[in-house]
Amino acid sequence: MEERKPSASEMAAVSRITEDYLNNADPSVSLEEFLSKMGRNSDTALKYFMSRYSIGLGPMEPLMRDSRIEDISCDAPNVPVYVFLKEYGYIPTTISFQSEDELNSYVRKLAQAGGKQISASSPVVESTLPDGSRIQATIGKYLTSNGPSFAIRRFREQPMSPLDLMALGTADAEIMAYLWTILEYGANIMIVGGTASGKTTFLNAILSFAPSDRKIVSIEDTRELNLPHSNWIATVTRSSPGSDGGTDEPTSISMFDLLESALRHRPNYIVLGEVRGAETFTVFQAMSAGRFGLGTFHADDVATFIHRLESRPINIPRSLLVSLDTVVILKTGSELGRLLRFVGEISEIVGLDQSSNDIVTNTLFRRSGKSYISSEYSYVLRRIGAREGIEEEALKTEMRRRAAILSKMAETGIVQFKDAFSFFSLYSRDRDLALKIAGL
Repeated sequence: MEERKPSASEMAAVSRITEDYLNNADPSVSLEEFLSKMGRNSDTALKYFMSRYSIGLGPMEPLMRDSRIEDISCDAPNVPVYVFLKEYGYIPTTISFQSEDELNSYVRKLAQAGGKQISASSPVVESTLPDGSRIQATIGKYLTSNGPSFAIRRFREQPMSPLDLMALGTADAEIMAYLWTILEYGANIMIVGGTASGKTTFLNAILSFAPSDRKIVSIEDTRELNLPHSNWIATVTRSSPGSDGGTDEPTSISMFDLLESALRHRPNYIVLGEVRGAETFTVFQAMSAGRFGLGTFHADDVATFIHRLESRPINIPRSLLVSLDTVVILKTGSELGRLLRFVGEISEIVGLDQSSNDIVTNTLFRRSGKSYISSEYSYVLRRIGAREGIEEEALKTEMRRRAAILSKMAETGIVQFKDAFSFFSLYSRDRDLALKIAGL
């Protein structure tokens, strides 16, 4: 006999009773008495709510199970919890916390779920939940005048592939073919953009172009990258407990510490989740010595990006800046209320002007309307050709072939992240077989 699913009213009743019991609204009520309050045929609802409050994230659990939601945030008590959906932006929910004490208690639960502690002495926490989602939370009114707050950046179990980004209009096949070509042969690439422009998502997607036999070491403050490579070391910084939550205690592990360790692993690619501190100097040194580096950076355009790299606290000299090959600028916009993320331009670092000592760049792709204009000349492809002993025209032909392959993959449905990665890796080993599979 098929089990009857509980009705909405039964679910609501079980939710209310379960919440009362788990929040000790009536401590004198025994578990047996609590269970007797449940209506018949409500076992499924009971199991759901018990797991929701004892294992899951309580009132946020339904939101965490909705794959469309990218962010969940609460700004203060008595304010609706907001969710961010790409199609609609921020929208309020019917969920709210009724007092500062209730929200403080929930923030502590979030911090503990991420393996951290939060208190008056350390009133802010950044961590990663067991499912990979990133949290940032504050307690009391020590940092925010309106009271406790939290934000959850959802972690995608199935990362977006280059084909997914093409389907969303983030980039076209020619751009992805260019990145596929230079990343496979080896290049230093920075993904640059403003907040919520999709930098990490884009970086994660193009890393699927890296062949499976290459070694990758990633360095992040909070784990966000999700790669299918078996030869991948994912490292995360650690802040030791302290009165200020800083990272200068002996037991803390900084990005610089992880970078020093990464170089001893002889990686093909070093990936920095976010470039922002003194460790960047060592990354550029590694780039100039033959290691290939990728990362993300907060800036709106190439000029601002270069200026910030040269300024404190990064202080990269121009002689090292020219080790960088390609800068991908991501932009955001809106269309009929829908958030758009797209590549605004791709620029190559050509070198230093001998007379003015200025950095010379080449804008290879520039967005115009909903399409892209290309300068049709790549200095990076020319450098790769000289380094690998390949004719520049042969690389351009290969790039065009890969653009056709990506378009064909989109038509035939090879778009999921792991499927796309398997195809890219096969192409690097056996091009004839890969082309046969793609129908080319």
